[in-house]
Amino acid sequence: MSENVTFDKDKSTLGYSFEVPDTMEGMEEDTYEVTVAFKLPNWDKRVVNMMLEGSTVATDISLEQNSWVSRTFTTKVTDGELNVLVKAPRRTSTKQDPILNYIKVRAVKDTEPVIPNYTSFTGVAGETMYDTNGNQIQAHGGQIQKLTVDGVTKWYWIGEDKTNDYRPCGGIHMYSSEDLYNWKDEGVVLKTMESMEQFESDPYFKELYGNETQEQKEEVFVDLDKNNCVMERPKMLYNEKTDKYVIWFHADGRYPGSDADYGKAKAGVAIGDSPTGPFKLLGSYKLDYDKSENPNYGYDGWEGRGSVRDMNLFKDDDGQAYVIYSSEGNETTYISKLNEEYTALAVSPEESVEGVDYTRNFAGWSREASAMFKYRDKYYIINSGCTGWSPNPAQYFVGDSPMGPFEAMGDPCTDWGSGTTYDTQSTCVIPVDPENGKYIYMGDRWNAGDLSESRYVWLPIEFQPDNKIALRRYENWTLEELEGKGLFEVKTELPKTVSSIAEIGELLPSEVTISYGAEDEKTPVTWNVGAYDEDKLGTVTVTGTLTEKDRTFTHEIHVVDEKIKYFFDSAAEESVYYDYAKEVLGNKLQNNKPDQKYTSENHAGYTGITKQENGENFDLGIHEGRNYIETGWWAAANKNIEYAFDVKPGEYTVSAGFQEWWNTTRQMKMTISMGDTVLEEQAFTLQNDSSDLQINQKFIVETEGTVKVTVSKKGNSDPVLSWIALLGEEAEPEPSVDKTNLESLIAYAESQKESEAYEDVVDVVKTLFEKTLADAKAVMADEKAEQAAVDMAYEALLVNVHLLGFTGNTDDLGLALELAKTTNTEGKTPESVQVLKDAIAKAEELIEDGNVLQEEIDAATEALLKAIGGLEDIVLADKTKLKDLLEDSQKYVDKIDQYTKVTADAFAAARDSAQAVYDDPQAAQEQVNTAYDVLLQAIFGLREIPDKSKLEELLKEAQGIDLAKYTEETAATFRTALAKAETVFENKNVSDTDVKEAEKMLRAAFDGLQKKKVVENPNPNEKSESARTGDRMPIAGWLVAMVAATILFVKRKRSKN
Repeated sequence: MSENVTFDKDKSTLGYSFEVPDTMEGMEEDTYEVTVAFKLPNWDKRVVNMMLEGSTVATDISLEQNSWVSRTFTTKVTDGELNVLVKAPRRTSTKQDPILNYIKVRAVKDTEPVIPNYTSFTGVAGETMYDTNGNQIQAHGGQIQKLTVDGVTKWYWIGEDKTNDYRPCGGIHMYSSEDLYNWKDEGVVLKTMESMEQFESDPYFKELYGNETQEQKEEVFVDLDKNNCVMERPKMLYNEKTDKYVIWFHADGRYPGSDADYGKAKAGVAIGDSPTGPFKLLGSYKLDYDKSENPNYGYDGWEGRGSVRDMNLFKDDDGQAYVIYSSEGNETTYISKLNEEYTALAVSPEESVEGVDYTRNFAGWSREASAMFKYRDKYYIINSGCTGWSPNPAQYFVGDSPMGPFEAMGDPCTDWGSGTTYDTQSTCVIPVDPENGKYIYMGDRWNAGDLSESRYVWLPIEFQPDNKIALRRYENWTLEELEGKGLFEVKTELPKTVSSIAEIGELLPSEVTISYGAEDEKTPVTWNVGAYDEDKLGTVTVTGTLTEKDRTFTHEIHVVDEKIKYFFDSAAEESVYYDYAKEVLGNKLQNNKPDQKYTSENHAGYTGITKQENGENFDLGIHEGRNYIETGWWAAANKNIEYAFDVKPGEYTVSAGFQEWWNTTRQMKMTISMGDTVLEEQAFTLQNDSSDLQINQKFIVETEGTVKVTVSKKGNSDPVLSWIALLGEEAEPEPSVDKTNLESLIAYAESQKESEAYEDVVDVVKTLFEKTLADAKAVMADEKAEQAAVDMAYEALLVNVHLLGFTGNTDDLGLALELAKTTNTEGKTPESVQVLKDAIAKAEELIEDGNVLQEEIDAATEALLKAIGGLEDIVLADKTKLKDLLEDSQKYVDKIDQYTKVTADAFAAARDSAQAVYDDPQAAQEQVNTAYDVLLQAIFGLREIPDKSKLEELLKEAQGIDLAKYTEETAATFRTALAKAETVFENKNVSDTDVKEAEKMLRAAFDGLQKKKVVENPNPNEKSESARTGDRMPIAGWLVAMVAATILFVKRKRSKN
């Protein structure tokens, strides 16, 4: 171009126009393929753009010296004239003017597009996804959510349109789906622009921005300039209050004054009335920034504070929305609150307060591509490192608030390929069914060479205990795979405490009831208790494996030996294990708090000075942890850890627990002493990786006193201690046997036997007296007799000495018997009458015998009198409720044919029984209450005979199926479903749920039938080739246009300046 010609970057071009036919037989209507080629001689490097039919199709094509560059595009021509322009809008001199070596044009063969019908996700295979028109889906860096619009609920997928690779920017694209598998193209909802002229010439932009000022339009154009702007990571929220849809995206790119692709670093915001657009750009903005005294904004610097790059949105259950973005040169992740309209920050960046309006997270970690989601009141973030378009290991974080703080949990990927997150970068987590823990990780597999060919990888998220998640390698998976991936709650009550390790296996069940959030279900379980010593104390973790679901869970069990006298959780103020031990042992556990200092009043505890008592001269420092093994004492330099126990004679065991906190191997010694005497001593080693070491030492105490247990070092490293326990039983003193009372009683008994009154004693009393006297003498003579035997002999003899005075007078018994026999028992309860009958029979037996003790006579007399006074009147039961229920149940009798036979028979039996009780005038209240409860339960148990008409229709339809025409696998599945359906149909006692399940299973079997394939190839030597979208054939051969030649019908060649 001449130096005298004024260059206009928007209008100065190298252009060609071609007359083309409107239609050609066998060709796709108005569709042409254009190939352009460049070869730069030894000239200065230059950059060009390509335009077809007034629209830029490629930007920044770099032309190097002596190198061929060829690009091919497809375009629509609707007016019979194909226009091709080569531009150099970034030109700075005539040495950077556009060049062109040749153009080639041909028509595109007309082919039927292949319309997919997806039933699964390709997962890590990352195969190309096509929409319901057969076109490649362009929604990168996007987001999927479920929305109800005009009463219709669908999934909506928003993302970057990379049809033209990095540039020209294709805008923000939207798709919709009813099943998450197949996606309908809803179009570009936020469009980009070629030039400012479109604000007036294009009705689309004129409608949206016609009322804006010129300055506002210029600002909008900077963000929508397709040849210079960058639109990444678009996300959308629906605002219930305003009934508006709001899009946020990373707005970047070149702008007046900067030629950098990522120098602007703002958040773009657009608003619309529908998720399918159109959306109007409200503007682009810097967001919150660090306001501390010495902030570090990374490579963004002071001028770039508040910069926004990879970003995302999150809306909590309360409607509060947040924007999540990388800032400070991508070193820090910000989370900021949005206003009620979701169109801006809740508080302006200049006035916002860190920790209130926004938070800074993972500072200095350089994380991007954050995807936040919520599950069971926990907030998760999955993000990636900053390695450009290349993948890297993902990390995930968990917090109790959407603004943090967050705990780093590590890499969620579990299988090979985890080092590159299976060649993906996080963009979104799809909440498919949050209540039941069904979520999908959505990642982009970027193709840096051609971003339009980037793929989508979706994977199930598996939730694990302790807020962990797992992403595993899945290929060709379905939504059914999401079943059982959420956290499940074990509803079965599992043991919390045991007395020994051996007891654990006896108490754990073989089946547990679990719930993922909705319904309960029972499932088999196997257990792994782990390898523990039989004398283990403390908390152990057992692992349960749900064998039918391939899921595991853990459960903590606290081993509390019944012989524990003291348990000290060293340095702890609160202790879960101590609480369980106290609950089990009660006052047998003699210390009343987790740890204490020894005093003569409390009889046990640690000795020495703690660092809290004297920070300069101390014996013990505290290591703080989360449980009884992580918390404990560490000894100051060359000091020991010591506990003292006041004990009585007996056999004891000291058990002590240790954990290495500082990756040091410690040679230590435990010494048990009383005064200057060492009772026992044991040396041991705490390895640098030891997490739970228990040392046990038995010892014997012969005299009451204070035992000290000292943990000291044997090597260079000072000792540590997590917990200590004292177990054992105090020796019982040898008892002395006192026979004094027995000796005196024997002497008295001998004197009574020699008295004259002894002759009048009843024979039976004499016999008992003389036997117990002889037994007492034998015990008296036994030198080995224990005190219990002496006391027993004394008590037996004493009773029989007292009986010597009984003579057996039956006069009073006879009077009581006569009264009892004449007592009227009519109207009395059968139970009380029977008591009287039994008392009469006993009295008659004693009077007839005559040789009885007075004690027996008196007891029989008292029993007769009590029986007479104890006669109870029959009380009529209250049958009001039973009567009402019987009357109400008649309506079920009238329609008994509508219920299944089993439940109807149970109802009839319960009603007959209730009627019999109601008709019995002597029925007790308990009988009435029982009859009422049984009848009521039978009513509730009635089950209506289900409607089997649909199932019958399916069975009739099945009779006409010729299974020989279908594959063996699908035919076998069909036979199984058919057999199940026939069984359910014939069974008169099945539930409505059973019928519907049979219908569903048979219908699925119908739909799943696949016909056998018949392969025919009449010419085996001829290779077949199927037509594919994009196949092309020449327009009457090749139409080639060279710079010096005419191509097709060349109307004119012109150079525009």
